[in-house]
Amino acid sequence: MRPTTPPDRASAWFPGPTGLRSALLVLVAVAVSAGGGCGQSEQAVAPAPDSGVPRIVSLSPALTQAMIDLGLAHALVGCTPFAPEAANSVPVVGDLLNPDLERILAVDPDLLLVQPTARGVDPALRTLAREQDWDLVDWRIDRLEDVRNILREVPSILGRHGADEQRLQSAVEEWLAQSEAVLTPCPVIRSAGRILVLYGVDPPAGFGTGTYVDDILVRLGGRNALQRPGYPELSLEDLLTLSPDTILVLGDPDRGALLQTRFEPSPASPEVLTVEADALLIPGTRLLEGVRTLRATFGCPPTDIAENGS
Repeated sequence: MRPTTPPDRASAWFPGPTGLRSALLVLVAVAVSAGGGCGQSEQAVAPAPDSGVPRIVSLSPALTQAMIDLGLAHALVGCTPFAPEAANSVPVVGDLLNPDLERILAVDPDLLLVQPTARGVDPALRTLAREQDWDLVDWRIDRLEDVRNILREVPSILGRHGADEQRLQSAVEEWLAQSEAVLTPCPVIRSAGRILVLYGVDPPAGFGTGTYVDDILVRLGGRNALQRPGYPELSLEDLLTLSPDTILVLGDPDRGALLQTRFEPSPASPEVLTVEADALLIPGTRLLEGVRTLRATFGCPPTDIAENGS
């Protein structure tokens, strides 16, 4: 049965303080829409071939979202259970940890898009792709620049499968221009002191250095209080030792309220802000939506067309 509500992110998607969380991070896309997800039925039935359009299987919610945002939702023939709502009619073919080879074979893609774990692409999947003459493309997505580089590569990759490369290139250039605008430094964020960004509160777990959220925070003029690599879980003692000036909790406001109860009221207590920006949990094209929400939370001035509403 397909999950319809997101599990606790700290325990399900970032297991253990020494786990290879960056490889699993994209699975948090389940939080995008509790009622969404790839495929209303788990039965994989290959759609009819669409002339001039590649048949795409995406084993990454972030890459699935990118295909949708680039106007290629109709090209998707397989995706994961935690894909965006716009992929509701697309068959489920497993996920990045457990690809279902039989279902992938049934939908017969031209192109496989994979975000591998730290162990790399599943050897059986790579072998099947080679035997079936499928084009398998894999990307790690850890940093903001990884997202940019993937988008720069997508037009030519899809172009060799018959997609409109020029149209895709224009869409990518627009996204890149918007990203430069929305990532303009904000004086309010710069003055917020040392900022701790949490994706989990029970236990606390945050975005450290070498992550795309750290990149975003630095671009906006902020200082990351969590100077550890990756996505570590934290104890209450860790929070006190880190002594952040501001804590950003991603998700439901109740999560921020829960964390606030862990601190004794005092002038030295950090300000706890909740940012309802699940888009920041997905290292992909929706990041800009999350950054706009983050800017609005701090009261930063609008910087681009989407924020100005013109």
